[in-house]
Amino acid sequence: MSSWLVWTVTAVLAFILAWVGYQFSIRTLRWVACAVAAATAIFIAWYGLIYPAQRPGSLTSAFARGADTLSSALLGHRVPAPGRVGWVVIVVLLVLGYRGLEAWTLHRQAPSLDVSALTSDRQDDAADAKKEAADSKKQVQTGQQRHDWLVAELKFRLPAVEVRGPAILPGGSRPVELASIAEATGVNGAGLAGAIIRFFGTIWPNPPQIQVRAWVERVPGRESIDDTTKVTVGLADPRSGASLATKTLAAGSLDAAADAVAGYVARHIFDRDRTVPPWSASASDGADLAALLRARQVRGYPESRGEIRGAWRDQIKILEGVAHGNLCAGVVRYELAQLYDLTGRHAEALLLHALNREQYPRFYRGHYRLAMSLEMLANPQSEPGTMNTAALREALQILDRCHVTVDAAKQADGKAGLPDPLRRCLLAAAQAELQAIRKYLTWRRIIWGSFWRRNERGVLRPYRSPRHRQAFHDGVCVALLLVAVRQAVMDGRQAVGKLQHPRTIARIAVAISEDSDAFATALRGFPGKTKSQAIPERLRTRRWPWQCSTPSWTAAYNLACAYAALAADPNMKTGVDLVDKVVASLEFVVRNPECGMERPSEWIDNDPDFGWLRRTGNVRFAKFFKDQQDRDYPPTASSRGGLSRRR
Repeated sequence: MSSWLVWTVTAVLAFILAWVGYQFSIRTLRWVACAVAAATAIFIAWYGLIYPAQRPGSLTSAFARGADTLSSALLGHRVPAPGRVGWVVIVVLLVLGYRGLEAWTLHRQAPSLDVSALTSDRQDDAADAKKEAADSKKQVQTGQQRHDWLVAELKFRLPAVEVRGPAILPGGSRPVELASIAEATGVNGAGLAGAIIRFFGTIWPNPPQIQVRAWVERVPGRESIDDTTKVTVGLADPRSGASLATKTLAAGSLDAAADAVAGYVARHIFDRDRTVPPWSASASDGADLAALLRARQVRGYPESRGEIRGAWRDQIKILEGVAHGNLCAGVVRYELAQLYDLTGRHAEALLLHALNREQYPRFYRGHYRLAMSLEMLANPQSEPGTMNTAALREALQILDRCHVTVDAAKQADGKAGLPDPLRRCLLAAAQAELQAIRKYLTWRRIIWGSFWRRNERGVLRPYRSPRHRQAFHDGVCVALLLVAVRQAVMDGRQAVGKLQHPRTIARIAVAISEDSDAFATALRGFPGKTKSQAIPERLRTRRWPWQCSTPSWTAAYNLACAYAALAADPNMKTGVDLVDKVVASLEFVVRNPECGMERPSEWIDNDPDFGWLRRTGNVRFAKFFKDQQDRDYPPTASSRGGLSRRR
C-alpha cells in the first residue's frame, strides 16, 4: 500500500468531513461520517482478503491484517504494527478528533431556546412581595397574573416568529433520558451503563443554548393588562451563566409587549443561525419582527368587506412604523408591499420592493413582485392622479442605483402620468428581472444553490418538488408573456424581441384558456395551439414537455392580465373574444385548490391591469366579479359591527 496515496486519500476525506461540517447540519455530518467509516472498514477488510501474505482463516483476521497494513503506510513502513494497545490509542484519538469536528459543526448551528427560567419572576422576591402586600394584596396578585400572562403569550409568540431551533419544551437532553431508560431496566450492570451514558453525555458536545428570562416591570398606576407595559428581557448562556443581551422593552399593552419580547429573542436567534436567509435579518431590537407578528394577528370578520379593509389599514399602520428604515427585515417590507397592492397604493409598493432589491439582491420573491409592480405601473390604463409621485421618484432613484433601470428617475415628471419612454424602460426592467428569476428556479441552479448556499437551502427545499417548482416557474413564464404583450401594444408586434420558450408558454396558455391563438396574432413567432380538456387534467403537473397542463394559479392570473391588455387596445384584432378569455383564466385561478389568494375579488378590484374592464362596465366581466365578491363576502351574513378581533 503506497504511503503517499494513503495520505492523499486521508487528507481528501478529512477535507470533505470538515467542509460538510462547515456547510451542513450535524445530522448530515453524521451520515457522511458513517458512510466514510463504513467504506473504510469495507476497504480494509477487502484489502486484507485480497493481499495477504498468508490467506487468513477468518474475516476478523483479514480486517486486522488490512488495518496493520494501513497503519504502516500512514506511519511509515519501518514502524511496527501498533498492536491492540496501539489501536486502542488510535481509536481514542479518532473519536476525540470527530468530537472536535461535531463541536465545530454545532457551533455553526442555530442555538436552541431554553425557556425554563421564564417561570421565575423578579416580582416574587420576599421583600417586594411584603411591601406590595402592605399596600394592596390585589396589586401583588395582579403583578403575578401579568407575568403569567406574558409567559403564556410567549409560548405562542416565539414559534410564530419561526425561531429555527428545537421545539420549546421542558425536559432533559437525550443522553439523560437514555440513561434513565437504562437504569430503569433493573438488569445487572444497568446502573453502570447509565453512569457511562451520563458521562459521555456530559463530555460530548451539545447544541448551543440561549436561556431567556423576562419579567414585567412595575409601573405605578399601570397594573392592567391593557395598560402601558415595560418588560425587561435577558438572554444568557445557561452553561456559563454569561449574559448575552439585556434590554427593557416598552409597549402599549401586555399583549404588544409579548410581541416585542418575541421579536427581540427571534432577532438574536436569527443572528446566530447561519441557515436563516439575509432578508430575515432584523433590526437591533427586533421591532420589525415584532410588528410583523402583531400585524398578522389583526383580523377582521370575514363576512364584512368593511371589516377586512379596516384590518388592512390597521396592519399597514403597524408595519409602516418599521418598514421604511435602513435596518429592516426584507420579509417585513414584502408583507407591507402586499398590503399596499391590495389597497391600490402601487407606487409605495414599488418603493418597498426597490429597497429590498438594493439591500437583498438574492430575495427572488421580492424580485418577482418588483417585476409585477413595474408592469402594473407601466400599464397605460393606470390612474396617474392617485399615484404617489414622490414614492415613485424615490423608487426609480433606487432602481437606477441598482442598475435595474437607466436614468428612469429623470423621466418621471409626475404631471400627466408616465411618459412612453419611461414605460418602455419599466417594461424592459421587468423583463430582465423575470428572466433572472426564471434562470434562478431551474433545476440545476436549485440543486447548486442548495448545495453551496447554506442560508438559502431552506428556501429552495420546496422547489425540489416538481409540482412546486413548476407552479412558480410557469407563473414567471406567463409574466414574461404579459410584459411582451405590453410592449407589443405600445410599439407594435415587430418591435418586440424574441420571447424565450414560446412553445412552453403556449402550452401553459392552452392548459388555462384552451387556446393561444390570440397571442399568436399579437406576437411575432408565437405558436397557436388549441386543446379542450377538463380542469382536473389541466391542473396536473407536466411530466413531458408536450403536455398541456399546469398547476400554477399565478400563471392563470398573469394570463388573465395579458388577455385584458389585448382587450384594452383597439388596434389589436385577434378574432377571439378576449373578455371571455379573461374570465376563463380567472375562473381557473379561483378553482385551483392551491390558490394563495384569500379574497380574489380584492386583488382583481385593485389591479390596474383590469382597470379598462372595470371602467367600461363589461357585462361578462362585471357578472364574474359580482359572483366572486358574493363568494368572498356572502351577502346573507350579518354585519358584525366595527371592531376587529385578534387571533
